[in-house]
Amino acid sequence: MSTYKTLAAGATALALSLTASISLAQLPEHLRDYPLAARSSKGESVAPFFNGWIKNDDGSVTMIFGFANQNREDVVDVPLGANNFIEPAEFDGAQPTHFPIYNRGGFRGISERGAFAITVPAEQADTEVVWTLSSNGETWSVPGRATSSAYEMSREPRALGSLAPAIRFDLDGAESNDQEGIYATPVAAKVGEPVTLSAYIKDRGVREQYPENEMLLYPLGTEWIMHQGPAAPEFEPQHISGRDRAEMGAEGSVDGWTPVQTQATFWEPGNYVVRLRVDNFTAPDSGFDYVCCWSNAYVPVTVSP
Repeated sequence: MSTYKTLAAGATALALSLTASISLAQLPEHLRDYPLAARSSKGESVAPFFNGWIKNDDGSVTMIFGFANQNREDVVDVPLGANNFIEPAEFDGAQPTHFPIYNRGGFRGISERGAFAITVPAEQADTEVVWTLSSNGETWSVPGRATSSAYEMSREPRALGSLAPAIRFDLDGAESNDQEGIYATPVAAKVGEPVTLSAYIKDRGVREQYPENEMLLYPLGTEWIMHQGPAAPEFEPQHISGRDRAEMGAEGSVDGWTPVQTQATFWEPGNYVVRLRVDNFTAPDSGFDYVCCWSNAYVPVTVSP
């Protein structure tokens, strides 16, 4: 490179640097606090997310929420109350208090989609539902609104017929096939003594008309997650992917319903809610990136000393 080109290149770089510095200095102070840097291992906040809304046949609206724990290592707990609440107050209480770390890579990133959902009655369908979280010195609020088509979602089959899986706690009982989920009969446990949490799961895909599918029903994955509570329990097993379950087989299934369970050990007394997330991510048209296809169900657990 000639001396002229070298000087010109250096001058251009300097000019761009000065321009960037001047532009940064002109920004309001609250917009200068977010440098492009790696996330810290701890001390970062948890941000609430609005994942989308679904218009139901009766005119009601289901609003779906998730979160992002911005720490690389630190799990964050924020009890319900002044630092973790939903307005209007009538919808408060369904949100998590325990925020694990996720690092799924790609578009999925660090966020947890569809951790819970709230259904707003038809007469309140235009209500703004706001989730506020405060942690590590930061406060974030996210509104749930059924006003933007960009956030509208559907319960209809995906591109190759996948639907959110079904979950039941009893074969003849209520069924969950969405992120709002159902609640099991409360379970009693004691500190340090494993207790069995169980459910039945079933793929609901309608894939007969799609020859691209390798199979009509896909094996489901499960994960048991502390949703609310004073201290994280141990789950054994905590997570079984659909691929792992395919190798295990569907032993003990009844009319397509596969029994699943975990042994949960709690280390502190108190009231807990455990979330069971069931997915069919082995199907080609299902995954977190598609915001489909998984369902939630919740188990309340009261732990005594």
